[in-house]
Amino acid sequence: MRIAIVVPFFNEEKNLIFFVNEWNKYFKKNKFKNITFFFIDDGSTDKSLVCLKNALLSSRLNYKLLIKKNSGHGSTCEFGYKYIIKKNFDYLLQIDSDNQCDPNYFSKFYDKIKNKNFNFIFGYRKSREDGNYRILMSRLMALTLYLKKRIYIKDLNTPYRIMNVDKLKNILKKINRENKNVELFNCMLSYEIVKKYEINWIDIKFRKRHYGSTKFSMTKMLKLFSNFIINI
Repeated sequence: MRIAIVVPFFNEEKNLIFFVNEWNKYFKKNKFKNITFFFIDDGSTDKSLVCLKNALLSSRLNYKLLIKKNSGHGSTCEFGYKYIIKKNFDYLLQIDSDNQCDPNYFSKFYDKIKNKNFNFIFGYRKSREDGNYRILMSRLMALTLYLKKRIYIKDLNTPYRIMNVDKLKNILKKINRENKNVELFNCMLSYEIVKKYEINWIDIKFRKRHYGSTKFSMTKMLKLFSNFIINI
């Protein structure tokens, strides 16, 4: 079983060093095989690339570095997903680079795909340290989606998600045909997945960013959320 871990990033020089060190320590302790990290630079303008390369040199992680023009987090995730689909991986894990997702949960995700053959396993951010307004936005999104479509997804935009690549490929084709105007790509992906497949949830604790602050203000989140609701 081959697993690709997709890590999109933009201007996260300090977080990337911590990210590599933490995941490297975790995988040294837990012997998983056939796992490759794909770090995707969304046009960073700081020292992210230099810091990442230096951290990777002293790690044992199997990795590939991809560089693209800046286009935003969602489209960078989509870029990574489409790249992985062409590389004959069995599963894809998407994780953000800001260290809010603890690598210690990985074993729970791995167990569900290895021993129970689930196609989609998402982390439910049951405990969150990323601010009240973001928690409020997540709950508002779930409620509004339910009221409009009678579909309940308790964590639409969680960044800790592992997906069967073959099944994901079909979902992406549908999104490209029907939902090109949606900016919250991972919300759209969750919505399309749950219409066809079951999402299995794992409770996780969502930590504070290790360094820096989020690039998404309340105003921007509301704008993106409105775009999502209007276009589904």
